[in-house]
This record gives sequence, structure tokens and C-alpha cells, in this order.
Amino acid sequence: MAEEYVSLKHLAEEIGMDRSHARRYVLKLGITPHKRRTPDSQNQLTLAVDQNEADLIRQKRREEGFAGDSKPVAKDVGEFYIIRLVPELDDRRIKMGFADDLATRHSQHRTAAPTAQVVASWPCKRSWESTVMDCLSKFQCRLILNEVFECDDVNGLVELANQLFALLPDPALKTPLAEASPYNT
Repeated sequence: MAEEYVSLKHLAEEIGMDRSHARRYVLKLGITPHKRRTPDSQNQLTLAVDQNEADLIRQKRREEGFAGDSKPVAKDVGEFYIIRLVPELDDRRIKMGFADDLATRHSQHRTAAPTAQVVASWPCKRSWESTVMDCLSKFQCRLILNEVFECDDVNGLVELANQLFALLPDPALKTPLAEASPYNT
């Protein structure tokens, strides 16, 4: 029995990507598309993946927070980070923020600031971001714009953040439900 294939064009539409982005995404996952004739390509040769690979790609997209309707679903837990934007010019200039994937976020910052360096990061809930930033930015920091600050003592700021996050619970832990909670089913 012949193995069934899904064209990258069809899969890209399904997961909410353009075709070229989907091809790069699939390659990044370590999957090499095959040239096949598929029903959804009107039997023309096209890049395709087998059903198992397609399922894996769909699963990875869901894990990254993308729902079937291609709208991103925000992850509640990620990391709060401090990044030095241009350490060679001004090691006091930092960016603070929340990321559900720090490596991806750092890479995004490096498109505009190629020498940006992650100073430190801590597990964090998305809902804590503005409170943590308000607290930390009061420590010898001055706002430049948005989430970018000039901070006189970055090491002291990191130590303060260590103390603050030591007081906070594990962001992945859920509050147990009371017996009377309507969420119990």
C-alpha cells in the first residue's frame, strides 16, 4: 500500500503559514520534504511530507501556541529576561521583558541589535511581566523607550531580580481547586 503524502502547500494553509516559511520551518524541524504527486497538487510534482511527518509538524505548531485557526495562543508561562542590547557601546542599556521562548526572542532582538546578550532570565508567568518590570526598573534605572532602560548597576539589578523571583511561587504550579469550585467536574 502506498504511503499517503500531504503537500507543503496544503500543510502550510492548514497551519497558517505561507509556503516558503512552512518549508523553512519543516527543514528546521529536521524533516526533509519529498517530491511527490499528491491529490491536493492535482498530481503535479510538489514538495510533500508523509502523514507521520505532517502530524509531527501540526503537533509542534500546537506546542508553540498556534491553534488550528492560525491565531497564536499566548502561553501563560515563560521567562522574564534582561538583555544587554549594545554591550560594546553602552553596557547600561538593557531590555527587560517576558518571552515564552527566550532563544527565539533573543534571536529576534539580534536582528536589530546583533551583539545583544542575555544577562539573566527567570521562570515567570506572563501576567507577572509588568509588575516585575515596574519593581525592577525602580533600581537605578531610567526609561529610554518601551521596555528599554539605562541601568547604572546591572549586576545589582540581577541580584534584586534573584531575590524577587525567590519569593514568587513556581509559575507552572496551578492553584488547587476547592471542593466547592465549579471547575471540578
